[in-house]
Amino acid sequence: MASNVYKATLYEVPLLALVSELKNRTLGNVPDMKDILCKLSEKVTLSNEHRISFSEFGTRRRFSFDVQDRVIGYLKEASLYCTGTSNCYFAMKHGMKPMGTHPHEWFMFHGAQFGYKHANYMALENWVNVYDGDLGIALSDTYTSDIFLNNLSRKQAKLFDGVRCDSGNEFLFTDKLVARYNELGIDSTTKTIVFSNALDFGKALDIQEYCKGRIRCAFGIGTNLTNDTGFKPSNIVMKLTRCKMNTNQEWRECVKLSDDAGKHIGSEAEVRACLYDLRLNEH
Repeated sequence: MASNVYKATLYEVPLLALVSELKNRTLGNVPDMKDILCKLSEKVTLSNEHRISFSEFGTRRRFSFDVQDRVIGYLKEASLYCTGTSNCYFAMKHGMKPMGTHPHEWFMFHGAQFGYKHANYMALENWVNVYDGDLGIALSDTYTSDIFLNNLSRKQAKLFDGVRCDSGNEFLFTDKLVARYNELGIDSTTKTIVFSNALDFGKALDIQEYCKGRIRCAFGIGTNLTNDTGFKPSNIVMKLTRCKMNTNQEWRECVKLSDDAGKHIGSEAEVRACLYDLRLNEH
């Protein structure tokens, strides 16, 4: 698909949701709503008891539209600490707050256009220019969180409300982010980490206990809410493959690295070039 980035990027969520639901229909998978809501009740009870603040992030890999609708409806009625949903339609339907953070594509575009060393800095600067302080949770792992934290300026660390952890070891990331805030002279207890890496509520509780007294935390929980059906969810993503600034510029390849081994996205040659440029050693 070739289009303006601001248009094309919006197709990711509905397309992946359609693929997931079509797979389940094709395989004849039928969800047991009674079982789904029973398990959901246990999750909400855990969240309510331990004050686990979370948003529903489950559109892309949901079992189906109907299952997500029922799940969000239940969260609206029963959850004390569900802060919203990333699905704008369901946010409107159920009277919830629409939630969102940075997409990887934003950083991938900046990496292709301005170079990988400058990608994080330029992406954060332009995000502030566009959103003027709103949507203030910065995504950290497009070119690995270590590179992100090294690039994070004092101004940006102060401007952004916090950082999202979407891959890697959540406990190690917490240590590194708190240390970086301390280096920059910023009180980490005024900042927030949003964890969104294949979470369930048990793991969220462990992370919350680890963060206590050090930094605020919240969670974006997706598949565990909208596709905990007993059928294997699809592990599917959609990212930029190439981009150009205008019609006269040549196409440039896009790359996404990750804090999880083996999850780099891009051609082998361009991934190698990116790793070399950032002085990252692959083992």
